[in-house]
Amino acid sequence: MFCPSCGVNVGERDLFCTACGRKLSSNQETELYSFGPGLVNVCFGRPGTFVLMHKNDTKIVLTNQRIYGSSTLTNSTRFQISYSDILAKESFDYRLNFGLWNVLWLKYKEAEKIKEVSIMCFGPNSANIIEAFRIIGANSNSSLSK
Repeated sequence: MFCPSCGVNVGERDLFCTACGRKLSSNQETELYSFGPGLVNVCFGRPGTFVLMHKNDTKIVLTNQRIYGSSTLTNSTRFQISYSDILAKESFDYRLNFGLWNVLWLKYKEAEKIKEVSIMCFGPNSANIIEAFRIIGANSNSSLSK
């Protein structure tokens, strides 16, 4: 679980945040699933030959409220998307570097701008895309494209 005020990890049974002291409620953010950074690429758009990709350095975390990616090199957040801000999602296969990658593409709004992110997994990590797609579908607007 995470404190809604400062974002610090807190225990599920904690009544107050250990960092900022805020009282915690029962509808706290809870981590549901995570994967990466190995065999995970992230790009901001659809994957392609001339698209800048962050390779093997992003941990993907899905909670009951959002999906986000954190750099394992700089400990900074690459993207964070509330499920309510997702406009469209798609899961597909993409051939890259002579291998078949599974891709989760998300279109979302952030500060009145439309943005995109693609999360790509290869080989044994490909099942993570399917699970992430399922979790997003279960926690977001059911009218999203599939």
